[in-house]
Amino acid sequence: MKNMLFFSRWNLQWKFLFLFLLLVLLPMLAFSIFIYNQANKAVQVQAVNNVKSHLEKMNQNLLTALQDIEDISAYMIYSEDIRSFLQSSNPVDSNLYSKRINGFAVFHLTSKPYLNSISLQNFSGSQMDIGTNLGENDESKWRNKAEMLKGKIFWSDAYSIKDQWGRENKVITLYRVINDLNDFTSALGMVAIRLDAEKLYRKMEPDFQNIEEIYVLNRNGDVILHSNPKLIGHPYPKDSIATAIQKGKGSSVSLDFKENKVNYTAVAGPIEGTNMVVLGIVNKENVAQGISSIQESILIMMVVLTTLGLLALLGFYQFNIKRIKILANQTKQVEKGDFTAKVSVKSGDEIGLLGLRFNKMVERLKHLVENEYQMEIRNRESELKLLQSQINPHFLYNTLDMIRWTARLESAGETSKLIEQLSKMFRISLNRGKPWITLKDELTYNQIYLEFQKRRLGDKLKFTIYCDYRVLESFVLKQMIQPLIENSLQHGFENKRIVRHIYIRSYLEHDMLIIDVIDNGEGFNTNHFNDAIKTGFALQNIHSRLQTAFGKSANITIKQKNSPGAWIRITHPYTESLLENDMEVKGVK
Repeated sequence: MKNMLFFSRWNLQWKFLFLFLLLVLLPMLAFSIFIYNQANKAVQVQAVNNVKSHLEKMNQNLLTALQDIEDISAYMIYSEDIRSFLQSSNPVDSNLYSKRINGFAVFHLTSKPYLNSISLQNFSGSQMDIGTNLGENDESKWRNKAEMLKGKIFWSDAYSIKDQWGRENKVITLYRVINDLNDFTSALGMVAIRLDAEKLYRKMEPDFQNIEEIYVLNRNGDVILHSNPKLIGHPYPKDSIATAIQKGKGSSVSLDFKENKVNYTAVAGPIEGTNMVVLGIVNKENVAQGISSIQESILIMMVVLTTLGLLALLGFYQFNIKRIKILANQTKQVEKGDFTAKVSVKSGDEIGLLGLRFNKMVERLKHLVENEYQMEIRNRESELKLLQSQINPHFLYNTLDMIRWTARLESAGETSKLIEQLSKMFRISLNRGKPWITLKDELTYNQIYLEFQKRRLGDKLKFTIYCDYRVLESFVLKQMIQPLIENSLQHGFENKRIVRHIYIRSYLEHDMLIIDVIDNGEGFNTNHFNDAIKTGFALQNIHSRLQTAFGKSANITIKQKNSPGAWIRITHPYTESLLENDMEVKGVK
């Protein structure tokens, strides 16, 4: 509330500037930042999805190449020439079969550039090498593992082999035992089909847009394929990613990590039917550069909108606020008695019309002061008397309401509250000319009356009003309780210097409304109620109105006949609805 009051005291230009910042500039800035962050996230998500798409393509290329090699090994199992070579112990026959096999192998070596070499070896010690001329290489580790599989395909990890000239190549090899077709428990020999790792990597390599690096790893985290041959055959250097791949157990893995203060995302997917995994590394900073144009556009938009907003602010100030300030300054001159004040009217809008009417008002005031003021002074007293004689409650109520709002506008809060309470009393007492009123409004009227009395008497007056909620909407005669309170204050405490207590209570008892007014004053000097009515106009008036409205079922009695204090009780039938015409016939006004 205090903040709103403080804001209401600001000048118009500061109010408009505050609202512009609060409702235009700050929301625009927040929205721009939100759009930028969302665009950044969307681009990064799209980049990761692109990586997954590239990895799937690479995965498919590699899987196709490996499947072709596995198909070659399957053909070799059923090739009569190859089985004959593995079973032959005669060198002449072996040479004959070698020539036939060599043609088959050369065809695949020339059509598949990533093929390094093919070796056939029987368990009698004969061996045939096709492709690269191999030197001394120890492949027993892989051969032993293949033998344990008894004819199933076995893919080795990446390892180095040397040709007969000592040159080293990185290869991965398919090993497979070839069994006798008539006795699958009898192994004839073994085929080894070696793939050049570097050439195989180039075959499966797609367009690596936004991808920092791509690896092919085994489940143990060792590098099988990579563009750098020096990394092949060694463990992948990032332990957390290698661990995540091992824990993934054949499922896709996505992991964020930071290295040298650069944020990366690692995406890994398995190659179906193998123990290999394709791993792609994305540099998030490089991805963020993809939205630099969006960022620049947002910045330009913010600058343009801010500039337009400031121009709108200046325009609004020049064409509206400045004219209102000029009008406000001129009104201060009139307030000081200077009737030469005048504003320049250059437009026909609302502010222009306001200025035009202000000029006419000032001219009219000047005319009244100069020509009619003296006459007004002479007739003032007579006109006031005439107005006082013509005043009516409705006019008084409306005037009080106008004064209350004026006091509130002038920040006279306490005065406004008092006028509002007095105005409310008049409204309730008027009641549109009707004699009936709800008990709730009657008690409100008396509460306001007592509040006014308490402001006059201070701590010397205390009061309590109690009402059973069931009788709040009961109809009663208006101004039935207030005369009793007034009697108590005027006559009940004349010779006493004590704190005055007044207690009012209302409740329902056997379909009868009971209203008690109790004080701690002197009480009544007589024990006879009839005598009290004769000497008290207020009691007599209330008694007469009750008898007229309700007949003998209503009454007013003295409950406490001895001092100190007085206790007056009003009793009449409880009703929440009435026929006002019937009451008017009875003479209740």
